[in-house]
Amino acid sequence: MEIKILSERYNPLLKRKEYRFIVDHDGATPTFKDVKLKLAAILNANKDLLIVERIVEEAGMQRARGYAKLYDNEEMLKLVEREHILRKNKIEEETAAEEGE
Repeated sequence: MEIKILSERYNPLLKRKEYRFIVDHDGATPTFKDVKLKLAAILNANKDLLIVERIVEEAGMQRARGYAKLYDNEEMLKLVEREHILRKNKIEEETAAEEGE
């Protein structure tokens, strides 16, 4: 799996960086967990402050487009993000913790 950042924008009102990216992969579409961990490594960022909002597969290609947000602090993340997005990202983190044990 290879991730290429297409654009990076800082949103000062919401105190976050917003990323649009492409994921080139073999086989099935990568999971949110895999993309989140790889993106956190590429950005050298805290994975707890990184939210992967969507990953959309391009038809007929081994490629997906995604959108992620990296918050400056946890307070703003909890204030702004919708509950289902937080739940989706949290579940992925718990799964990663279980695999590590």
